[in-house]
Amino acid sequence: MNLRNITLVCISLFPILLKAQDGISFDDDFNLWNIQKGQTTTIFVEKAYIRSGPGLSSKRVDSLSHGATVSIASDPIKGDIIKNFYAPWYQISYFKHGELKQGFIWLGLLALGKQVDKEGFQYLFGFDRFIKQGNDEEPAYFLTKLKVLNTKDSLIASQSYKFAFAGQLSAQSKLLSGMGLDNVKQILRMEFLSGACGVPTEYNYMAWTGQKLINLPSRYSVSDASFFYYDEKILFPSEHKRNNQLIYKYIEEGEAKDDDTLDPDYRISKREEHFQWDGNKFKKHALLK
Repeated sequence: MNLRNITLVCISLFPILLKAQDGISFDDDFNLWNIQKGQTTTIFVEKAYIRSGPGLSSKRVDSLSHGATVSIASDPIKGDIIKNFYAPWYQISYFKHGELKQGFIWLGLLALGKQVDKEGFQYLFGFDRFIKQGNDEEPAYFLTKLKVLNTKDSLIASQSYKFAFAGQLSAQSKLLSGMGLDNVKQILRMEFLSGACGVPTEYNYMAWTGQKLINLPSRYSVSDASFFYYDEKILFPSEHKRNNQLIYKYIEEGEAKDDDTLDPDYRISKREEHFQWDGNKFKKHALLK
């Protein structure tokens, strides 16, 4: 995609981002879940109430626990604010005790991403709640959580991290190997993707040791058409094949020297960050300048 196309993408997505950046509100049709009628998805919370209609005033008719699979049976329906953020309702169908049932569920109770390893363990990530903050030094954020469920859908581990929503358009996850890190069975990468100018794409990594989840260094990338770009890349031991317990982060920034929007000349700077892994945690190295 050339810079002209990137600029057009920014312009065309701007109305969507305005709706998404309404503080604690997600658009009914365009949001991080990107769930469509006919798709299946997974319950994220410990107990999700299923209601007779789309709204908090509707009667609770059932409940489902994390790991349960449901099918989306409707387009989005006008929503509610729960857990400090707005999201729509959906009609769903699901099987419970061998019986096909129907009801309505609030979108925020569903997982943003799900992966299953070769042992049948589920890795679910989603929002716990939106945390309001009162000043610029402590911006508002979503308390985001990763859960590991065993083959019986029982919770065996969970870990949280902060995600400051900035207008990203979708979320997904990917299950990686241990990537050469000692005492790590799997790494889950949780992605918040934008594709829009000035809105960062973020990647959060979490290691699973088989007993606990550990936050790893994160990375993000952002650009504003032909004016600037900022890009981070992470290499794990199995990728860089140097010191087997170091995680490398490579950072590159570019700032346009002129106003040529079609073929800009960038002033580029590069730097590195190194993180030492000891089997249970990582520590950032102080690099000599």
